[in-house]
Amino acid sequence: MKLANTLLATISIVVLFGCASQSPTNALTQARLQAHMPSLNNDLFLQPQQSVVSAHQLFVLTSSQQQDFLLDFNGRLSDLPEHERISVYLHDITFGFNYKEKTYTASEAFALSAGNCMALAILTKSLADVAGVEIKFQRVTNAPVFDRNNNIVLVSDHVRARLYKPLDTFNESDDKTLLKRAWVVVDYFPSSASQNAEMITDTEFLALYYRNRAAELMVDGLVDDAYAYATEALKYTPNDSEVLNLLGLLHGRREDVLTAEQLFRYALRLNPDNLNVLHNYQSLAKRQQRHDLVALLEQRIQSIPEANPYTWIALGDVAFTQNQLDTAMMMYRKAAKQAPYVHEAYWGQARVLVAQGETQQARRVLEKGLREARISATKAQFKTGWYSYQTQAQKKPLD
Repeated sequence: MKLANTLLATISIVVLFGCASQSPTNALTQARLQAHMPSLNNDLFLQPQQSVVSAHQLFVLTSSQQQDFLLDFNGRLSDLPEHERISVYLHDITFGFNYKEKTYTASEAFALSAGNCMALAILTKSLADVAGVEIKFQRVTNAPVFDRNNNIVLVSDHVRARLYKPLDTFNESDDKTLLKRAWVVVDYFPSSASQNAEMITDTEFLALYYRNRAAELMVDGLVDDAYAYATEALKYTPNDSEVLNLLGLLHGRREDVLTAEQLFRYALRLNPDNLNVLHNYQSLAKRQQRHDLVALLEQRIQSIPEANPYTWIALGDVAFTQNQLDTAMMMYRKAAKQAPYVHEAYWGQARVLVAQGETQQARRVLEKGLREARISATKAQFKTGWYSYQTQAQKKPLD
């Protein structure tokens, strides 16, 4: 088993939309920042094994898939408003779909009956485009879910789609501010569990797709492919600190620590409180044994409220190796409080208790962790329906 301080130094943190927005800047600030964008070291990266999916390819269904959809859309569902036809069709074809943390294209999600929340939103848009139904995307700002894979911490947020009822051309007035549009939310989760949401543009959605794929490919060890998708995301949102974070990590994977540091520093100019970037920059500084910089970044990290349980777990591991058992226990308990489903938080507590001679209490902590894991597994089964929706009346006109 690796030493805890090595583990802390090798953990990378990226945001993934499985089921964070940057600070807004005005045009002048954006121009100033863009002028100082670090140069990427493209020579480090080879051509990807597979070409990057284009924005057009992302939403295209096969001819047979379109025909299957239109047969029901214009047939058995024709008595419903057009936006509801799509939602009912999705409900029918996705019943029993397999929720999988994979950002598929529309045709892949349709064929494989699987995917994450972004894949569902992509499939929804593809059907809406075929039917000519208006669609908008929302980013849901619920508490994120954390997972660790190959020493990469994935922070999963949530995105969903809205389908809008067509305008009544006979009753449409020039004063559209008086119109109330009904919508249908297409989502893995009930809307009652996702109250905090913001509308995002198609451009922002595409950037999230390419960022998602970059993170997934990096987890799979496909650095060149991940770099291709990350640079594509940068074309859509050049000031996205999370994309810059990914690019910094990828340059670090290719041992270009200078460019990695420049990207982390630039990302922090855009978003000074981005904990993902701060943690990854600190990890880089630790590997370089730049103790003053590590301490400075630690002060910044500690001054920001921490939501990531793996931060507390890593700090607990460090305290445990230094025989600071009370501090380690405090860190592990914070992690368990933040994310009860993370089993490492209970294993850490049990280690401390065994070291203190409290073997029976350690057993009880592990049993509690097992119960929490079962509860989380039960909640995860809710995803297997892959779809839920609710019709709502819009409270204000579309922008």
